[in-house]
Amino acid sequence: MEVHGSGQTDVGRRRDQNEDSFLVDDDLGLYVVSDGMGGHAAGEVASAMAVATAKRIAEERRAGIEAVRDGGLDPEELASIAREAVQEAARDVYDRATSPDGAAGMGCTLTVLLVAGSAAALGHVGDSRLYLIRDGQGSQLSMDHTLAQELVRAGAFQPEDVKTHPYAHVLSRAVGTQPAVQVDTLVFDVVPGDRLVLCSDGLSEYVASNDWLASQLNDEPIDAVAERLVRHANDAGGRDNITAVVVAVEAEAAEQPVVESLREEVAGKHEALDSVFLFEDLSVALQARVLEACELDSFEANDEVVGQGKDCDSLLMVVDGEFELRRKDERLGTLAPGDYTGLTTLLHPRPARAALRATTAGRLLRLDKSSFWKLVRERPWLGVGLLERLGRRLSSTLDVATAPGASHVMPRMFGERF
Repeated sequence: MEVHGSGQTDVGRRRDQNEDSFLVDDDLGLYVVSDGMGGHAAGEVASAMAVATAKRIAEERRAGIEAVRDGGLDPEELASIAREAVQEAARDVYDRATSPDGAAGMGCTLTVLLVAGSAAALGHVGDSRLYLIRDGQGSQLSMDHTLAQELVRAGAFQPEDVKTHPYAHVLSRAVGTQPAVQVDTLVFDVVPGDRLVLCSDGLSEYVASNDWLASQLNDEPIDAVAERLVRHANDAGGRDNITAVVVAVEAEAAEQPVVESLREEVAGKHEALDSVFLFEDLSVALQARVLEACELDSFEANDEVVGQGKDCDSLLMVVDGEFELRRKDERLGTLAPGDYTGLTTLLHPRPARAALRATTAGRLLRLDKSSFWKLVRERPWLGVGLLERLGRRLSSTLDVATAPGASHVMPRMFGERF
């Protein structure tokens, strides 16, 4: 697969200088946007330093990027590189800000995208954004680090009120204001036809919705799209510096069989999550965070997945193929795409009541208890939502299970089959 990007930046209508910086490096598969702060050219220095540091780290770890591209390393390597790039940028900008010729308080946002083959990773601090456009639908993959968004995640007010909130543009996390910073990372799949948009808040302020953004990415060359997005922000007011980087994922004709297989795999993983009430109707961004915690396991016909009586602590979701449940010599049924089992073991591991065996070649998406709870701890705003869903289902299930004449209701309502 091939990845190429194009970027545009503009001072906007209200500012005297442009404190945004960006980078497009197709060779590395590296795309960066940074929005400086500090005034008196300090923001411009901070953003330029952050972008330069991100490129330096990616260059130093080029071998890892290429190994991921070639399939020799797990895509988590990309997240490690992106995280290091942002952390090193924070240290470099902080050192400059605290030096005798520095400007106290200067800093910046930093959004780093690395793409290698069918894998991509985000490293992010601040309120610049990364959007994914796929099949005509847009999703924001990054999370804004502003006081207003923190209040939304805490449940203090509704998302639709963010734009008018007095803390809408007050950063809760930035690069360079401290010698270290907590970096958001995300590993996700990309497929040919995907478009990714990195931008500063000078553009995102004028993005009416994710789907509006998707509608702007048509078959035009991506440099024309980037230019049009910047022009749109200026026409809408241009209150801040404006930067847009548009990235296209493409494939050559000879790669089409591989492309179709990849598309089916990515779609299958998302459909497997959708089949579980716990993850149903989550946004693409939130599903990507859950998928990051999962493993995709492949099986051949007659392979045993779980033996009866063996310890089980994983939610298993069928991506493709067919799997049989047996208890001793009794055939209990089959699991096909859209089926899952083991959900309650995320709360408490237990021995499997039945054996699970592949009857055809197939794949299962596996979420272990330890990975689930790590996700809950690291992403409490997501974890609370998942646990609320689980609690509501448990409550309704107990109501039914304790009704007169009820029997074996609990496993059925949780999708448990073994």
